[in-house]
Amino acid sequence: MAILLDEQCIRGLIGMPDALAAVEEVFHAQGNDGVYNVPRVRAPVSGGIVRITAAVLSYRGYYGVKISSTAVFGSNAGRMFCLYKEESGELCAIVQVFAMGALRTGAASGIATKYMSNPEAQTLGVLGSGRQARTQVEAICAVRPIKSVKVYSPTPANREKFCADIAAAFKVEANAVGEPEQAVRDSEIIVSATTAEQPVVCGRWLRPGAHINAIGANYEHRRELDRDAVLSAATIAADDVEQVRYESTDLAIPVNEGALSWDNVVSLGDIVAGKIKSRKAATDITLFKSLGVAIEDVALAARAYEKALALGVGLELPDLAG
Repeated sequence: MAILLDEQCIRGLIGMPDALAAVEEVFHAQGNDGVYNVPRVRAPVSGGIVRITAAVLSYRGYYGVKISSTAVFGSNAGRMFCLYKEESGELCAIVQVFAMGALRTGAASGIATKYMSNPEAQTLGVLGSGRQARTQVEAICAVRPIKSVKVYSPTPANREKFCADIAAAFKVEANAVGEPEQAVRDSEIIVSATTAEQPVVCGRWLRPGAHINAIGANYEHRRELDRDAVLSAATIAADDVEQVRYESTDLAIPVNEGALSWDNVVSLGDIVAGKIKSRKAATDITLFKSLGVAIEDVALAARAYEKALALGVGLELPDLAG
């Protein structure tokens, strides 16, 4: 039986604890060659670009495909994920992915923070105040004892409201700041969740031991980190080391300048699986370059589907077997 899981269903079925558990599991499997991720494909359409992602999670017995058209049409209606059983090819679920996308991206940074940041880190600097930024804070607060958050975004009203919301939701001290440097400097963990085209995180602002989650720039024209920020990192991890080569301008610029090699970029899965240590010393700076990859979508969709079956929720679809 195939079911439709709309945004309301997804919000009722899975939250950040589910997302963190599913994403940690899938990255552990990635580190042990238990998944296959298809790097994102972008295809031109009239007025913009449509994005297609896919992955196979053999250890869970599912595969999935997502088509995202928000950037083209300005609506979430075109963002759909199809989940299939690997053994039979049977369609299990069609999932609206707006809410799920924010959850899985936040959870990926949460797991990177758990394995790459210093365990006692208590201060968080956030660049951005949108939907993605909120789940970043939620995930990081779940894995580290965060006490204070500094937030910068270009619109003062937005960053003030964001601070009020996260202070109430996550019981932290949250302060809006007027410049990116104020959010980054002295923060033990940093999140850049922006659409910036010029760097908003500079290496000279970073304190020893800082961990950076860079999630916003996965287009050629976007860049969140300057060259020094990238080169200061003792460990650079990505959620997909193949996809990062053509989606991360942050890393491509120092590579093209000869200051960095793609061989220096490791898989987050290898860190989660214990094959690579993320830091040798508490003073090491670490960097997670998040792209948002399909293995995360399949992991969350599978969890939501199984919970939906157990609870008897979701809209049953007609028999599509033919």
